[in-house]
Amino acid sequence: MSEKTTRGLSKILEQVKDCSEADQFIDAYKEREFTYFYEYLNWMIGVKGLTTSEVVAASGISRNYVYNILNGDKKNPGRDKVIALCIGAGLNYSQTQRGLEIAKAAPLYPKDERDVRIAVAINKGIRSVTEVNLLLDQCGVEPLKI
Repeated sequence: MSEKTTRGLSKILEQVKDCSEADQFIDAYKEREFTYFYEYLNWMIGVKGLTTSEVVAASGISRNYVYNILNGDKKNPGRDKVIALCIGAGLNYSQTQRGLEIAKAAPLYPKDERDVRIAVAINKGIRSVTEVNLLLDQCGVEPLKI
């Protein structure tokens, strides 16, 4: 999923000439509303073409716990688990921030060293929570609790 700026969307919209194209544009670029993190995570996994097994392996979270989240049985996972799942699903910084917002968890905070180091790992495209935790440990900050 590539995130488009308003300017980028306006350029695309300039080329839309009929209702069918308008429908396609709306389907492709409208903001989706999610009540729960599990809805967002399921949607993002689908958009990225991942399997649940891939996300489980990359997140380092137990299979049962991840399935409880994805099935909606566990609607309020902790902040570190949300971050770990976003990393495991290969979400970028803004997608991770949105996931945290939907989960009603604190966003990654630019004045917190740990959050900055997590954000840098996300920006580098690191998809393994184990690798992120090693980096956090090397920097002397608390690893993600998974």
